[in-house]
Amino acid sequence: MSGEASVKKPLLKPGVDHLALLPKSAAVFCYGTLLLPRYQRRLFGRTVSASPAVLRGWRLRMGYDGYRFIQPSPHQSVRGSLLWLTPEQLNAADHWEDVPYYQRERVCLRLRNKAIQAWVYTRRQGKGRSCPEQLFTAHSSARLELRSYRHLFQA
Repeated sequence: MSGEASVKKPLLKPGVDHLALLPKSAAVFCYGTLLLPRYQRRLFGRTVSASPAVLRGWRLRMGYDGYRFIQPSPHQSVRGSLLWLTPEQLNAADHWEDVPYYQRERVCLRLRNKAIQAWVYTRRQGKGRSCPEQLFTAHSSARLELRSYRHLFQA
């Protein structure tokens, strides 16, 4: 060992949801305003580090009500990031996402070529159109407001 202390690696069993073993944090896949530092500071009291991730089998939509959402779609994917939130932060995110208007669902996504179980906010029954990934929306219950995207869709 040439004088180095051996480091034990935790035993990870195949087929076990390792996120369930972390009761003090939850993985949440985000694709919109929850990724913005200004909103994170307001909702969580600090910014949260994010890891780029891809959610396959879903598509990004712009609702006719002006809010972005995702829906299942077999051959598409949504780019976003994975946030690790405490139970209090997850509760704040639920409030922000107007649960039950949006639903929080468990999904499997790709993070650095690994499959991860995470929460994501969806609206399966939502109506809308395709949405460019770089647009963010303003949220009706927040004092903070980003530049409106609506002018981009008006002719």
